[in-house]
Amino acid sequence: MTERKVRFDPARKPLTLYVCGVTPYDSGHMGHAFTFSVFDVLVRFLEAGGQRVKYVQNVTDIDDPLFERARRDEIGWRELAERETQVHIRDMTVLGWRPPDAMPRVSDEIKRIVSASSKLHSSGYAYRTDALYFDVSKYRGYGRLSHRTRRSMLRKLRDEGLLGKVGPTAKRDALDFPLWRPSARDEPAWPSKFGEGRPGWHIECSVMAMHYLGEQIDIHGGGRDLQFSHHESERAQSESLSGKKPFARAWMHTGMVRYQGRKMSKSLGNLVKVSQALQRAPAAAVRLYLVSHRYGRDWDFDWQGLARSARLVERMRKFLADDTRAGTRKTPPGPALMAEFNAALADDLDTPRAVRALRAALRQRDAAALRAMKEILVGSAALS
Repeated sequence: MTERKVRFDPARKPLTLYVCGVTPYDSGHMGHAFTFSVFDVLVRFLEAGGQRVKYVQNVTDIDDPLFERARRDEIGWRELAERETQVHIRDMTVLGWRPPDAMPRVSDEIKRIVSASSKLHSSGYAYRTDALYFDVSKYRGYGRLSHRTRRSMLRKLRDEGLLGKVGPTAKRDALDFPLWRPSARDEPAWPSKFGEGRPGWHIECSVMAMHYLGEQIDIHGGGRDLQFSHHESERAQSESLSGKKPFARAWMHTGMVRYQGRKMSKSLGNLVKVSQALQRAPAAAVRLYLVSHRYGRDWDFDWQGLARSARLVERMRKFLADDTRAGTRKTPPGPALMAEFNAALADDLDTPRAVRALRAALRQRDAAALRAMKEILVGSAALS
């Protein structure tokens, strides 16, 4: 929240990590793949160092964009969500991820969401008009996570079409957000003391994170576009529910991936899908290209950059294959190389520096170091 590094020391108990997952209404693109590859590197690095990690990544299968796409394509929302969730899992499996320990779906968590919403209402943090709203005025510090002023928050809500209405039968304040809302005629609905309806977006992740990982977690991650309003609201709800601060010890937000000068997004139609990239380069090259960028910075996808990554991976493949055929006596990885690699990832997950260490291992023909680095940076992604 302070945008400073947070020190994590090895512990016997698992480190808890929650990452906001996909809203499954379009097949995975390189922006998604970047975020989830970054967190896979983090998990693999921690586990390689002996730190157990409990990793949860949700599936937001109850949300407006999913329902809008289902209407457009004249397909059932469950069918669409299932199909695109499987595309996401397939893509990330090819890119060599270590699967999350749990991938809860919002549609399976409704009872817990209703219970949490009821608790916020009964404790005075929420009020009911045309929907059940979280009262932002009851939570001090709303906006601190995203470092936004009230005017900035309102502007972003307006730009994203999330501002809603203020009035006697609606929200009291424009920053208030729904915990439970009526469903449209063609949307799923569940019973609750607040009437039939469905959850608001933010409460979904609060409930899943707290149920699977506890009231306080170590690291919460996701794309930087989620910092406000999603993570800001999630923090407010979660700390109001538990009475404990902080909800997350550290927040990690990945940068946006641009293509042709604009943010890669479904709405703009300028997506580069994982499947397209895999037609031009091996999975390990796609993965290595993604993690060659600093996780917190925006960057531009470039086919030439992917091609350079593919050439590096081909050199790695040939060298490692020759080393295996030669039956070279097993030696430990060079300590200086591994020290540099580990220092890079320990310093706010500096993956570009770690990739430079991998290149050095290849130049120095240190097969053991190269294999160890490859295992963390590209996981099980195929070299060819």
